[in-house]
Amino acid sequence: MQKDQRLLDLAALLLKAAEPVSWREIQEQFPEDYGGKGEAAIRKFERDKADLLELGIPVRYASGDEDLPAGYLIDRDEFYLPDLKLPPEDLALLYLAGSAALATGAFPYARDLAHALNKLSFAARAPGASEAAAVAARRLGEDDGAGPAVAPTVEELSRAIALKKRVRLAYLGAERRERTEREVDPYGLFQRGGAWFLVGWCHLRRDLRTFHVSRIESLTVNPSAPRTPDFQPRKDFSLADHATREAWEYAVHAPVRCRARLEPPVSAEVLASFGPRARVREDGGATLVEVDATNGEGFLRHVLALGDRAEILAPKALRERARAVLERLAEELA
Repeated sequence: MQKDQRLLDLAALLLKAAEPVSWREIQEQFPEDYGGKGEAAIRKFERDKADLLELGIPVRYASGDEDLPAGYLIDRDEFYLPDLKLPPEDLALLYLAGSAALATGAFPYARDLAHALNKLSFAARAPGASEAAAVAARRLGEDDGAGPAVAPTVEELSRAIALKKRVRLAYLGAERRERTEREVDPYGLFQRGGAWFLVGWCHLRRDLRTFHVSRIESLTVNPSAPRTPDFQPRKDFSLADHATREAWEYAVHAPVRCRARLEPPVSAEVLASFGPRARVREDGGATLVEVDATNGEGFLRHVLALGDRAEILAPKALRERARAVLERLAEELA
């Protein structure tokens, strides 16, 4: 029997059992793998137990008492997820989303996620889900330290956030491409468009700032008093507000009211791309979109990316900047 199949069958046997399963019963169920009286069979079983534990399946030995026989069991309270009260198709979608996150190679605590997927797959009863979770967890075990460079940074930041420890960053800015050293109180992490972002209080800028994790060239967590918090997040801080901010809402300058005109047809996806805080109205068949921008360059890039059906109307300086960009592009393409 292949090892993957044997581990699944062993886990299924122990999960279905109403009481601890004796070593003799296990040998009877797996005569080709654990049969015989030699120590080799016991050592093989112990290795399989360790592999199951690595997959998040807690097999343990119960010594037995006057009511229950001695034998092996899986602690269901530790193994099963609490009742999520979701239909099987929704559980399957959760499993799919978790698998996609795991596949990026940049998810913090990826090993824990693989264990959770293994448990979720039993609840979802998705065909092949248990096998996929097992393979994913084994790959993690085999490839520790591999994957995108951002993965260890995300995981280290997540620990600093949990312990409220200040970090020191060497950061490469997006606009000027200048490398700066910064002391940051990390408030939270979020993922958007496949990229990770850190939000925290920047002591250099004396303000909340959002950092693209891939631009963090080095990271050091304050080593002093590791169990003592270095800061407390501001009471008005909301990670959700930062995670849903658009590029033109990053703090670069004072708020400026910007307006763009979209010629029909305008799809729902294009309108949604301006975010939940955009103000939209119809004007003579066209659509006017108005936002309060603190990063005009971000708004400029977004509108230009929409093509010739989108036009910046205000402010005047941003409109002229858009014209200059388009004229330069025309010259380069001529």
